[in-house]
Amino acid sequence: MRRSENVSGRISPALRTVAARAVISGLVLGLLTVPSSANAKPKTGILRLKSQAASTRAAESSAPLLIVVSIKKQHVRVFDINGEVASSRISSGKPGHDTPTGVFSILEKNVYHVSNIYSGASMPYQERITWSGIALHAGDVPGFRASHGCIRLPYSFARKLFGLTKLGNRVVVSYDDPEPIPFESSNLFKPLPLEDAMALKSDSSRPQLIAVNDRTDDNSATDAPQGLPRLIGVSPALLRAVAEMPKDPQRRPMTRNEADQIMQEKLDRARAAVKTAEATLASADDKTKSTAKEFADASQNFEAARRSIEPLKAAVKSAEARQQDAMKAFEAYMSGGPDSAKSNAPSPQAPTADTSGDRESDLEDALLDLTIEADKARADAAANDMSFAEVQTTYSSAETGRDDAVDAFRDAQTDLTSAKATLADANREMRLRSKPISVLVSLRAQRIYVRQGTEPLLEAPIAVAPLQHKVGTHVFTAMRYGTADPNTFDWRLVSAQTPTPGQAFDDGKRKKRRTVSAQGQALDVQMAAEALDTFKIPDDILQTITELARPGSSLIVSDRELPLHENGSGTEFVVLTR
Repeated sequence: MRRSENVSGRISPALRTVAARAVISGLVLGLLTVPSSANAKPKTGILRLKSQAASTRAAESSAPLLIVVSIKKQHVRVFDINGEVASSRISSGKPGHDTPTGVFSILEKNVYHVSNIYSGASMPYQERITWSGIALHAGDVPGFRASHGCIRLPYSFARKLFGLTKLGNRVVVSYDDPEPIPFESSNLFKPLPLEDAMALKSDSSRPQLIAVNDRTDDNSATDAPQGLPRLIGVSPALLRAVAEMPKDPQRRPMTRNEADQIMQEKLDRARAAVKTAEATLASADDKTKSTAKEFADASQNFEAARRSIEPLKAAVKSAEARQQDAMKAFEAYMSGGPDSAKSNAPSPQAPTADTSGDRESDLEDALLDLTIEADKARADAAANDMSFAEVQTTYSSAETGRDDAVDAFRDAQTDLTSAKATLADANREMRLRSKPISVLVSLRAQRIYVRQGTEPLLEAPIAVAPLQHKVGTHVFTAMRYGTADPNTFDWRLVSAQTPTPGQAFDDGKRKKRRTVSAQGQALDVQMAAEALDTFKIPDDILQTITELARPGSSLIVSDRELPLHENGSGTEFVVLTR
């Protein structure tokens, strides 16, 4: 693009918005990879190839295994992404104790196990595939069907297989001898893109510049061009602002990297919430202790103040009583009543010519003294009342502070418990993310089931086109991300049961005939494609599956219903074909 002549250091808000969106969408990765000097050296082709080879080896080492058991041929074969990796002869269930056929997974592994059904029979290197008692284990392999339903393996192979497998590995038990077939279909779900779609479509051989501005900002001291061209609206401050923009924790991931980032953010938030809750609880505990001490001190002061009031109240009552007596004596004397002679007022030692004036004066002085005494007692009591009111206010405040601190402490305990539960859920979700998801579509029941490991995620009805005939039971396994396109899966198909073309649903119930494999893999592919064409996963469920899908994930499509007695807690999926 030719540089505009009138571009200045001042950028319009609209252009800044465009640039910010470019940064957010991932273009900043390309924008910031412009070489800063002519001496910059890219990574050599050898290093790049070594890095790719290491990634490939790591991916293949963690690729899922498929274990296929053939009842007819009495052997087991183990497959990975590159093909068969191990095989052995077996001994399955004898007549009357037939080994069930269908789709299973390894639910439990025990090096040493004894049967709780058959008199404590030893079952070394046991790998359980149903909770009703079916397992692969070391035992006698006489060359014919001889077990009570389990799949016996030679001791050396059982030990080898035990070391190869992991919990959740798929096990297909079939009368015939199917093997994984590379399979492609637009009806199979895909993973999230590895990177942003716009970044993937960009041409890395060309500089990823929208436009450049070689002029400095207004606050720069010189107009000399900078060593690295400045992008319109993209400045260090803008980059920091974009990096610090709040992110919606409920946002849906658009890429696998973003999905991992969202999960890590969720875990970080949960950890931070626990730390905050722990700090809040510690602070609330300190507050509870300090307010309890303040309340104890206030209680002591309150009791002391309350006790000090009683003598003052008694003094007021006594002073007022004496004042009333003096008042009555004075009034009686002045009225000349009979009580005047009984007055308690002090009398003179020697009679005088006229004692009436002295008597009146004495009674009046006594009344005045007692009134002053009563007033003083009331004043003392009032002053103490004011002091007691302050003490009482302090006591009430301390009591409220203590109660509030206790409530805050309990709330902090509840918040910490909730934060720890959220962190436990986040850790559990993080552990689950390492496990592949399994999707089962029962065409007959017209339902879809999604599980991650053995944890049920969802179950919902699904629209299914009318089935005119049997289509069988087929397992599609995502063995790895696509080599040519990392935004797809490399799928393998294993057909647990393939009917003959046009076989009716009631055909086979009257006659116990086996499925035919005369047409081999072509018939498996045909029937599997027909099964996929009968339904479409709803968009909301498909989005959930896409976000969680990773190598090892699988899709099981069957014209049979899910047997509830074999699909309880701790089970991935068990689909019985016989």
